[in-house]
Amino acid sequence: RLSKKDLMELYGVDRVTIEDWRRNRGLKMIEVSTHSKYITEKDLLEWENSLKGNSSVKRLINQSVSE
Repeated sequence: RLSKKDLMELYGVDRVTIEDWRRNRGLKMIEVSTHSKYITEKDLLEWENSLKGNSSVKRLINQSVSE
C-alpha cells in the first residue's frame, strides 16, 4: 500500500494536488483517519489506466515510470 506521502514523492506533487486528484479525478484512497490515507498498488494502477487519455496525467505517469 502507498501513503499520500508516497504518492507525493512518486509523482513529484504536493499534498494539495493529491487531494485534488482524490476529490476531482477519482483517486480512491482508503481513509484510516482524517490524517491517514492510503491506496493499494492495484487501485493506483487502475486509476492511472483510467486516465491514460488525459495528456497531462499521461505525462506524469510516463515521467514516474521512466525515473
